[in-house]
Amino acid sequence: MNRVVVLKEIAFITMGQSPAGETCNNIGRGDPLLNGPTEFGEFYPTPVQFTTDGKRFCEPEDILFCVRGSTTGRTNRADKKYAVGRGLAALSHRSGKHLNSFLMYLIRQNLGCILNSTNGSTFPNLTGDLLASFKVSVPPVPVQEKIAAVLSTLDAKIELNNRINAELEAMAKTLFDYWFVQFDFPDKKGRPYKSSGGKMVYNDQLKREIPDGWGVERLGIAFSSSRGISYSSKNTGGAGVPMINLASFAVSGEYNHDGLKFYSGDVADSKKLTSFSLVMCNTQQTAIDYSKDIIGKAFLVPDIFEGDVVSSHHVTHIRVSRESLKFYLHRLFNTDHFHKYVTGYCSGTNIMGLIFSGVENYAAEMPPDEVLEPFADLMKSIEQRKSIVIKETQQLTELRDWLLPMLMNGQVQVR
Repeated sequence: MNRVVVLKEIAFITMGQSPAGETCNNIGRGDPLLNGPTEFGEFYPTPVQFTTDGKRFCEPEDILFCVRGSTTGRTNRADKKYAVGRGLAALSHRSGKHLNSFLMYLIRQNLGCILNSTNGSTFPNLTGDLLASFKVSVPPVPVQEKIAAVLSTLDAKIELNNRINAELEAMAKTLFDYWFVQFDFPDKKGRPYKSSGGKMVYNDQLKREIPDGWGVERLGIAFSSSRGISYSSKNTGGAGVPMINLASFAVSGEYNHDGLKFYSGDVADSKKLTSFSLVMCNTQQTAIDYSKDIIGKAFLVPDIFEGDVVSSHHVTHIRVSRESLKFYLHRLFNTDHFHKYVTGYCSGTNIMGLIFSGVENYAAEMPPDEVLEPFADLMKSIEQRKSIVIKETQQLTELRDWLLPMLMNGQVQVR
């Protein structure tokens, strides 16, 4: 049977404290310093500061919990010892670190109520006293262990899937670089073209050498484009057709399933997307910052939707003249060189818009079909594998999120 306790009865709580300013930013010296969730990764943080004046610390396996600002409530795990700065708290289960996972799930289960107890309106602030005195309902320790084991197993598989897709994405980027930057695509004998002495010729337009026989084209010749659906809040928020939108773009250019919306209005056939449709972000709600830009980033719609899928007007659908060209353009659009180029075609102040003629006028080397087609086959197989993993991760996440409250309140038991 569950019992109601205050959080400090089951958890050691360390509230962060900012070290002196002159002791911070010592990259590589002192203790790694965490100040907030901007440094949170998928599971573990990446510090950008170090300090020689750390006052509060977390230990490996501790739960990191954001207690200030608009991101109050976000959690992460500590993979090593960190100095904990203002804006974070570190929590550890009193019955042992092996139950820290349960503690994290307990926080997530009660997050709505925790957030309602914060001080401040425009700038939420969860003090140490408020956090320590927050009441939670917990089962006996053996049950806590079973709950943590089940949910942690699901999270471990989700983490593994994320690593698999990260490796697949890294493989695709490496292949693009090998084929179209180093020009070591397989020649007719299967040897790397340039390294095996393949003929290179200087191109006056690009001001560099490209493989003999390759042309240079303005990209607008190779594709047509159209924006997605204009929508309002009354058309989103409930059930409907999956809609790719700004939040669907990760900074890396990859698809972000958590950002998906649903559109309930009428959809013309011309606005529908299919698996592996090429889409590009044409709007950004912040000023240009290369490390955070999504404008100009592109991805192939993953093969995870059972019916129609559409995009918002903040997304441009790019239709290619040759199917194999789509996979080449996708990788080209996400190169550093292209992204730096295309951000020069953005206008606006608070909201940036992409002047699409910049994309159309970009001049690039155009590989022949005998190079494009085998590359497209490789890329499509990678995208298909990524889609399978995304769909499985989505199902595991939904199962975990359904199980969490059911296990916590005893409606589902682990045997």
